[in-house]
Amino acid sequence: MHLKRVGGMAAVVFVALLMGIGIQLTQEFRFYALESNHLFLFDADHVANKVAQPGGIALLMASFLTQFMRIPYVGVCMVVALYLLMAWVVYKMLRKWWDDKAVAGLSLLPVVFLFLCMENDYYRFQGHIAFFMLVLALYAYASIAAGRWKLRLGVGLLLVPVLYGVAGSVAVAFACTVCLIEWLDRGYRGGWSVVYPLVALGVAYVLVATSKVDSWESALTPFMYYNWPSTYFFPLYAWITLPLIIIASWGLAKMNMNAPFSYGCAVGGMVLAFYLAGNLYTQVHSKNMYRFLQEQYWAEHGEWDRIIETADRRKPVFFISYLNLALAQKGQLLKRMGQYKQQPVDKLMYPYPNLRNGMSLQSDVYMAWGYVGAARQAAFDANLVTPGECHPRQLKVLVQTNLVLGSYKVAEKYIALLEKTLYYREWATSMRRFLNRPEAIKEDRVLGELYRALPATDEYVKYEGLTGDMRDILDVYPSQPVLSQFYQMYQLLEKEEKK
Repeated sequence: MHLKRVGGMAAVVFVALLMGIGIQLTQEFRFYALESNHLFLFDADHVANKVAQPGGIALLMASFLTQFMRIPYVGVCMVVALYLLMAWVVYKMLRKWWDDKAVAGLSLLPVVFLFLCMENDYYRFQGHIAFFMLVLALYAYASIAAGRWKLRLGVGLLLVPVLYGVAGSVAVAFACTVCLIEWLDRGYRGGWSVVYPLVALGVAYVLVATSKVDSWESALTPFMYYNWPSTYFFPLYAWITLPLIIIASWGLAKMNMNAPFSYGCAVGGMVLAFYLAGNLYTQVHSKNMYRFLQEQYWAEHGEWDRIIETADRRKPVFFISYLNLALAQKGQLLKRMGQYKQQPVDKLMYPYPNLRNGMSLQSDVYMAWGYVGAARQAAFDANLVTPGECHPRQLKVLVQTNLVLGSYKVAEKYIALLEKTLYYREWATSMRRFLNRPEAIKEDRVLGELYRALPATDEYVKYEGLTGDMRDILDVYPSQPVLSQFYQMYQLLEKEEKK
């Protein structure tokens, strides 16, 4: 018995290590992006607004947890712990039908599809928390003896709307799965369980009719956990996998199996889970988008050498703007621009100028140029479309640009928001010393640099077109170190285009 327990613990540690290494290597920079996209505010109104939404508790918990993902390795440890907890709860539930360790492999399969969900930048971590709530609710329901169908009915009728309120549309998956459980446990006598999906449909109808949920698609599917229509259906696959492995456990329990076969099933299930994760990951992973997240993080932390050293000269650089910015920060842009395939001037602020990532890129580049008005506009737009309503990096840009432009009341509004965060409040409070103090702004190293670059037309973004505004900034601040290099490069590229 003791040896079996030690073996079980060793297997858990081995699976945790494999998960941790794989997730860290493939998702490290997505965790930093999650922290920025779902900023948690320690504010009663903010918390109340989240809780009031369908699935609000899951949303609030996800937002609270992701704020810690800015710390290296915290994200991967958090996700591995969550996946292991999910797998353990599913394992305990499956043993209600097949009391054998063989189900350990099956319990990992839903986790595979949750891991793949993270490949979409518009997927919210709320979906992970909601799924965990789903498996807890299923385990609680399945723990009630099949013969006590009246108790099951009461618990099920209560759990469907409650789960909808706290976790969102996973209540539909719960309703359908417990309906299946009744059919497996009681045969045709469990036919009354169709009431669960009907109740879920009724709750969804009320939420859509009262505009608490924007569409039937969000009310009945995992699209509730996305901020943009997605072509990835991995959350739905995770939902479908749960009833499938329950059916598999119910069926396998009717077969006589010896111990070696049981252990073989457990190991085979684990191998299948890791194989699926690796194989499907290579099919859906976008190297370009992940590269962009890396460069965004490195740029925010001033790690310009990493951007330059890891750039690939053998093929066109998909997102060349951060590379150009890194070269300019090191004073090498003009000397090395010919080493990479530059894009036309009107494409250099790629990618996706109307989406959050593109707006964030523009904000970073414009701030480095000293193009204050355009940086403020890009930061405002990026913050506006951020899933969690507040993007810390863009809020900081809005504080700095509004201070430099003399919009002190607006700057104070964004300072107050950042002061409600855990990790940005100290920086925000330090910026209060610049409110209504233009002389202090001029003397500050960062703000003073931006102030010196203010032309008469700075409040008017693209007043004379991009290159015209760049020229106006250089007229008042000819030695602006980054912009001067970009302006000369743009002139060279425009000449080449005209040839």
